[in-house]
Amino acid sequence: MNRLVRVALILAVWLALWSEVSVANVLSGLALAGVIVLGFDTWSHGPLILRPLRAVRFAAFFAYLLVLSTWAVVRTVVAPRDRVHTGILAVPLHGCSDAVATLIADAITLTPGTLTLEVRREPLTLYVHALDTRDLDSIRRDVRRLEVLAVRAFGDAGAIEGLAVDDTTAWRQP
Repeated sequence: MNRLVRVALILAVWLALWSEVSVANVLSGLALAGVIVLGFDTWSHGPLILRPLRAVRFAAFFAYLLVLSTWAVVRTVVAPRDRVHTGILAVPLHGCSDAVATLIADAITLTPGTLTLEVRREPLTLYVHALDTRDLDSIRRDVRRLEVLAVRAFGDAGAIEGLAVDDTTAWRQP
């Protein structure tokens, strides 16, 4: 999305919030949109590609994680003994564009029992709060598998090549 379109969208939201189109609202909206777009233009301009079959595979794995994590949360709530071991862990991402990293972070947040707290850019790292941190490797493996499936479904050729350099055992497991 180019800058002019982003300015127009921000201006439209600004005018909708004011519920009135006036010269002052248009000028202040343009000023605000200009500052936002020029000052905070951090969108990675890499292409976002859709591979439908790979996207279905990503969605199926995400649905599988939803079922497993929902069951784990229900089990924890119904029998709340001393079994809750919450924590925050850092999970590095490899070869992701901003859009794919956002997709992964959102998928983690939508999964019950986990929440993406922060995304760092240098190096690209997700900080994830998990309800059950007794098996940290399992959490990292699930995030890695989400990453690999997301990059294969929506990443460009460079990102896919970057996956081959990294440990790809996570997506090869049954």
